[in-house]
Amino acid sequence: MKLVDCVSEVEQQLHRANLYFGHGTDNARDEAAWLVMAASGINVGTFDGDWAQELSVRQLTETKNLVLKRIQSRQPLAYILNSAWFAETEFYIDERAIVPRSHIGEWIPECFEPWLDPTGVRDVLDLCTGGGCIAVALALVLNQASFDAVDISKDALAVAAINARRHAVSNRIRLIQSDLFTALPDRRYDLILCNPPYVADQLMDELPIEYSHEPEIAFSSGSDGLTIIRRVLAESRMHLTQRGMLVVEAGSAALSVESEWPTVPFTWLMSASGESVVFVLSADELDAYGQHFV
Repeated sequence: MKLVDCVSEVEQQLHRANLYFGHGTDNARDEAAWLVMAASGINVGTFDGDWAQELSVRQLTETKNLVLKRIQSRQPLAYILNSAWFAETEFYIDERAIVPRSHIGEWIPECFEPWLDPTGVRDVLDLCTGGGCIAVALALVLNQASFDAVDISKDALAVAAINARRHAVSNRIRLIQSDLFTALPDRRYDLILCNPPYVADQLMDELPIEYSHEPEIAFSSGSDGLTIIRRVLAESRMHLTQRGMLVVEAGSAALSVESEWPTVPFTWLMSASGESVVFVLSADELDAYGQHFV
């Protein structure tokens, strides 16, 4: 069977199984291609586009087994493969940390220009780092910067350590177990990034089965999804340099952010998919509107 035909067949199987796609792909076709190539030993990152290549009996058997595991377990494919792509980079992932898919990754290759001058960035903080993908991806771009990657979960930090080693940036990323800024009393940064828990209680009950394999602590954030975001906004200014910048993904709580602080001039970055769920605030803006977050 040709690769293209195998992908089409797997796509139909995934459709019929009524799976959820949102942990590295957002549709059955893309997930089928990823699954078949992984099972066949084809490197997704260096794939040469030869969709007409013939797959061997062994490759087809591996594909069948992987499809069966995905359907029966309802695990995100990223966990089954221990692999996820983020900001054009491949990372290790397992169930100790959330599968990386933050919209923040879209602005990492350009270092958030024009909102940020990357030449002035020396110290970076990645709050709620999870598997460390934001910190590591940005460290690969900002060669001159040092990073603190913080998470409350010791297990998630173990995954972050694997990724920092894999991409040879361990010497520039300090992994810290902390409840947000608690273990960073005197530290200041030119850039603070945060992809926090932002799922409201009602939405938690409606999440597809695939989400149940991820740490609940990475999602749940109170009745309106703002429990952690409130703290980040209230505390971040004292940890930013004078020209520093705060970047936060609000996700499903984006509308709640606007409703809670209607007079604050959040700059919302639009993603390639047309979603505006990541906001930016400068240190000056936090100075001017900080009283709203107390």
